[in-house]
Amino acid sequence: MRPASRLLLRRPDVTRFGAEADAVAAVYVGARRAAMPWLREPHTEAEARAWMRESVFARQSVRLATLRDEIVGFAARDGIWLSQLYVKAGWCSHGIGQQLLDAVVAEAVSLTPVLRLYTFQRNAGARRFYERNGFVATAFGNGSGNEEGEPDVLYERSLRS
Repeated sequence: MRPASRLLLRRPDVTRFGAEADAVAAVYVGARRAAMPWLREPHTEAEARAWMRESVFARQSVRLATLRDEIVGFAARDGIWLSQLYVKAGWCSHGIGQQLLDAVVAEAVSLTPVLRLYTFQRNAGARRFYERNGFVATAFGNGSGNEEGEPDVLYERSLRS
């Protein structure tokens, strides 16, 4: 049985808010380091945990992907923006990111005509994933608009036929 077939997608548990936000911050930091070892880290791990609790979990629509109570991925949407989609290092290529994206799109389709996101130009895996899923590059940045100073690409996907 493929791991993703046992995957549970759910909202954060409000009774475990801090612990789950911290676990998601660890997924975020670890996934970025594994996929983009060249990426500058402008914040400490403690700052990432605080940002996850105070900004992402507190203000955005968050989905967690869990296997046997282990958080193996997450996605967050802020209005028309897919602000975060990360799969835990070692869990890529199991369909987890696809299920998370599908859940975000299903939620957003009745709320907005488009879904937008940024990724880094050098993040070839993410770019292939989003392009396979109907996202189209609409703008390229030189890195001056993000904390990492890394050239990025804006993607957009129409959610209406």
